[in-house]
Amino acid sequence: MIQDATNTWSLLIHMMASISLLLWGSHTVRNSVERSFASTLNRLVAGASAAPFKAIASGVIAALLMQSATATALLATGLLTSGTLTLVAAMAIVLGADLGSAIAARILYVDLSLMPSILLVVGMLLNLSMSTWRGKCFGRILLGLGLMLISIQLMKHTIAPLTAIPLPDEWLLVLKSVPWLAMILVAGATWFSHSSVAMVLVIAALSQSRLLPPDLFAPMLLGVNIGAGLIVLPMVGISNTEARSVVISNILLRTTFGLILLFTVPFWIEFLPRLSPQPGSQVVFLHIGFNLLLVILFFPFSAKLVTRVLDKLNQRELERSASLSIAAGSGLDPSMLQQPTSALSSARREAYRLGDITETLFSRALGMFAADDQSQIERIVESDREINARNRVIHQYLSEARRHISDAGLERSLDEILQFASTMENIGDIISHNLSRLAEKRLGRGVMFSTEGMHEIQHIHAEVLALLGSEINRFASNGEIEPKKTYKQVDHIRLLCNKSIAKHRRRLSDHKANSMGTSSIHQDTVRDLLQVAILVEHMAIRD
Repeated sequence: MIQDATNTWSLLIHMMASISLLLWGSHTVRNSVERSFASTLNRLVAGASAAPFKAIASGVIAALLMQSATATALLATGLLTSGTLTLVAAMAIVLGADLGSAIAARILYVDLSLMPSILLVVGMLLNLSMSTWRGKCFGRILLGLGLMLISIQLMKHTIAPLTAIPLPDEWLLVLKSVPWLAMILVAGATWFSHSSVAMVLVIAALSQSRLLPPDLFAPMLLGVNIGAGLIVLPMVGISNTEARSVVISNILLRTTFGLILLFTVPFWIEFLPRLSPQPGSQVVFLHIGFNLLLVILFFPFSAKLVTRVLDKLNQRELERSASLSIAAGSGLDPSMLQQPTSALSSARREAYRLGDITETLFSRALGMFAADDQSQIERIVESDREINARNRVIHQYLSEARRHISDAGLERSLDEILQFASTMENIGDIISHNLSRLAEKRLGRGVMFSTEGMHEIQHIHAEVLALLGSEINRFASNGEIEPKKTYKQVDHIRLLCNKSIAKHRRRLSDHKANSMGTSSIHQDTVRDLLQVAILVEHMAIRD
């Protein structure tokens, strides 16, 4: 019994190792393609709006190149957000990307015994010998493909001993009698692994070893296709309604088609041997067929679906914004509008709350550069919604209050509150629009700042945060503005920024890998932090 337990753990560890190697190889290919061919991929996908079939083909090609339907979907939704793609084109690219990912699984499943070794050798030679960045990346692409093929060989070798140990009859009976349970479990596993290709190849390997009969691997494969759609959902911004409408529409289409096939399994499963006599190949061909039929049967209706989903999301967004605006203005009493002094006091308190939220958001801004996924970045910048709502309500309230003000001193106080609120909103916009995009770019590339570069950014951030906090406290106490002190602090921050960019360029000259991978991100981050300091400085300027 002890020996059996040891063998079981050994098999599990080897299986996990082969899946990990497959995921790492896929990650290597994707990152190398994104780094070296990012502009080409952008042009390929961006030029897909002209015709639906061209968009589908672009999605297929991009997914094959990056070995990732998820990365292609994120690229398409990013271009949709920027206005480069239409909703229908983005939807077509996402469907095409899933088909391309299925084709990639078929290519990887082909038995190429010598190919992994050739790819590893050639890839390593290119990576070591090439002097250009693109040449090195091409070598890493070959290395990644070699690792993926080796992982599949390791997977098949690990599963081979299991052919003599069939699954317990009780397990098979439960999973066969409740096929939706198998579908849900595999959908969750696909989402967790973030790789539909890996899950398809695992199911194919188990099926080829006769461990999974057709009436069991079919529901599992449907679960893979549903889970593949779920992977992208947490990665698109919560506030990005157009991108979310495309992703949600894709999930609805895949789930609907998956359920239709699940309840009709007994009618079509007998045709699987016509695809291939080998069970493993049947799995891969069924996966391709699912995505191909999804494109052919459902794409004509996808335009109406994605538009309807977008309308629903926009309606929820409007209701949420209205609710947020009501909460943001809760401290502003309309009955005080005819009493200017009281009205300005309540507006100053609300503006201070706005400043406090902005300071908290800015203090957490660098946390976006350590995020592991898109949802973590989105949670940090979520506060910008409240900042915008509070600023809007304060401006509306003070516009009404201005009608009852005739004193020049109160007029100046009102303008100071308006300027402060506007500045806080502008700072929030820099964080949510600029810094968050840079954090997303770092996450997409899979790179990290160098230790020296991160230390410099943290130092600049701390100085700007101190300046911002000092100005917010001064505003709250209605204290006297000290322009010279503010100018001196901003000059010091400007000097730190210039030094950081100069040091970063020297690191580039030394060919430090982290600095090369984050070159534009580092410099843009420093400039955005300086822009926040300059916005605070402008509050110290009096006409």
